Amino acid sequence: MQERFGREQFDFIPDTYILPNEFHDFHAHFTKLKSSEPKRNLWIVKPANSSQGKGIHIIEDVNELNVDEVSVVSRYITNPLLINGHKFDLRIYVVVTSYEPLRVYVYKEGLARFASESYSTKFNKNNRYMHLTNYSINKKNDKFVKNENKE
Repeated sequence: MQERFGREQFDFIPDTYILPNEFHDFHAHFTKLKSSEPKRNLWIVKPANSSQGKGIHIIEDVNELNVDEVSVVSRYITNPLLINGHKFDLRIYVVVTSYEPLRVYVYKEGLARFASESYSTKFNKNNRYMHLTNYSINKKNDKFVKNENKE
């Protein structure tokens, strides 16, 4: 959509690269940001063939990256929307049956997942309980609160 209608209209997705194919583009962007911005240059790396938060990590140096591993690298959002101080994600299930004309069906139910520790800008990039919302990770945290009531 950004290519078709312009980035201004669809600028809600962080810069994202698929490695190793787009490594040179990523490296150029990473280097440009590192030299032009005073704030931390943080990226989140997600292995392509994994699930349940396995292998996800945050980097601030290109040397922390395994360039041979197929992964998705996205600019880390350092000012996320929070609910009660916690990062969250929403899962909305849809099926797209046509692109022209665009026809999308949205399932009435979805789900929300929350990090089990409050988000802080003075953070440790290795604190997975603050950065990730995966249930399989957060259920191991002593601060995790299990939902007993679906309402």
